[in-house]
Amino acid sequence: MTTLSLSNARLFWVMLLLSIVPIWFGPYLPAVDLAQHAGQVTALRELLAGNPMFTSVFETNWFTPYLLAYLMLYALSAVLPITVATQLLVTLAVIALPLSTGALLRSAGADERWKWLAIPASYSFAFYWGFLTFMVAVPIGLLFLVQTWWFVRNPTLRNGLLVAAASIALFFCHLLVLLTCSLFALGIVVGSNYRNLKHLLLRSLPYAASLPVIALWAMLTYGDNTAVQESGVVWASVEQKLAQFLVQPSGMEHFAPLVTTLVTLSVALLPVLSGATFSRRPERWLPLPLAIATYAALPSGAFHTGFLYERMGIFLVPLWLMAWDAGPKRRAPVEWLTMGVVLLWLMSNVGRFAAFVRETESFQRVIAAASPGKRMGTLMNNDSSPLFLPPVYVHFHAWYQATRGGIVDFNFAEFFPQIVHYKKGAPPHIAEYVATDIATFNWDAHGGARYDYFLVKSNADMTEALFPGHIDHLKVIVHDGSWWLYQNMDRAQ
Repeated sequence: MTTLSLSNARLFWVMLLLSIVPIWFGPYLPAVDLAQHAGQVTALRELLAGNPMFTSVFETNWFTPYLLAYLMLYALSAVLPITVATQLLVTLAVIALPLSTGALLRSAGADERWKWLAIPASYSFAFYWGFLTFMVAVPIGLLFLVQTWWFVRNPTLRNGLLVAAASIALFFCHLLVLLTCSLFALGIVVGSNYRNLKHLLLRSLPYAASLPVIALWAMLTYGDNTAVQESGVVWASVEQKLAQFLVQPSGMEHFAPLVTTLVTLSVALLPVLSGATFSRRPERWLPLPLAIATYAALPSGAFHTGFLYERMGIFLVPLWLMAWDAGPKRRAPVEWLTMGVVLLWLMSNVGRFAAFVRETESFQRVIAAASPGKRMGTLMNNDSSPLFLPPVYVHFHAWYQATRGGIVDFNFAEFFPQIVHYKKGAPPHIAEYVATDIATFNWDAHGGARYDYFLVKSNADMTEALFPGHIDHLKVIVHDGSWWLYQNMDRAQ
């Protein structure tokens, strides 16, 4: 085995471990929803402990398709600080994507060496948006495809029952991952059995095992949630989908066009340049057009859930690589180029993540000034960072709930799939649209008097604009950078 080779397992592990180093630069990641997921776990812990501040407004929701990630984070946070536990779970999800891609390529008979090209894809759209439950579920979904390859080659009753059980279990990882990976799995089944209709029908049956669970959950959710009933469908333009499609392999968003272009071209062309040939076996390539069709057909938002098609791009790289047969011989320059592109991507990430740690130091100081176990309302006039495209600060305030055991609003407890919900009839609180459109904040309508603190992110002093008639009751106890922490003096006793 040549040292500088994609076949070198030790070299692959070195690059894989280097890829997760930026995650550990600081306690907070540039991942939009991540703080809210951590806050959910802290709320769950306080509910189970019987904390009256939490039990008075929240309730648990165990029948959720997000269950696995929350239980994993709950278990990790029992022995680690919540920030460290969150970083560790994200790290495991990031590492698991290239590893599960390698397992998929190996089980399909493709060239396992191309798992290198899945390393940049692990910092996906879902990573930067902090879709923790989705990130954890994706590698499990790829392993579901590995199981499918085993099943089509050994279609016994026992293996069919195992597929059915895995399908039901995947529901509790993430519903979207279950639906899409079931579709890809059926692509493998169809490609392997299209000449025999009886075999095709019989070997497709295990993938229907989760349908009763999905139907029950959908019935309970739709019938009990007006937000889902009233939500519309948000469609994206062809240009938006194409732009997102092109950046998916690199996970770099739009701030590093050179690196993004190089990684995307590498994923697309390096298998060809290495002498690989597109497989003639339909079970190898059929899941790819199904993934592309899913990406093209899905809206951006529906059923009160956002970024549907955007997150699906994470499957394109593994399924693209699965469609290629290895070339007749090794081409060293192509392999060196592959490693160089991955290394360049890694170096680009290092700089951004290191700068983000410095940028969040002011937030750490502000949160440290707030007493633990209090209620905090948040209003974000400036939720962006010059380092990343998504609004990485829009839910940053939830780190107070996660790390200090208080309650923040806006809160993910408003959303139906979460493991912790607001109770029906909960007191007025700051909703999502208020937290991001602060001009709509109304002290009386949004329960201003109930909050011990207000956390505002703004480049300018907005005290008079936000709190007219209540300025005398509030005191700025910390102003650091663009963060302003107000204390409600009426609740300070």
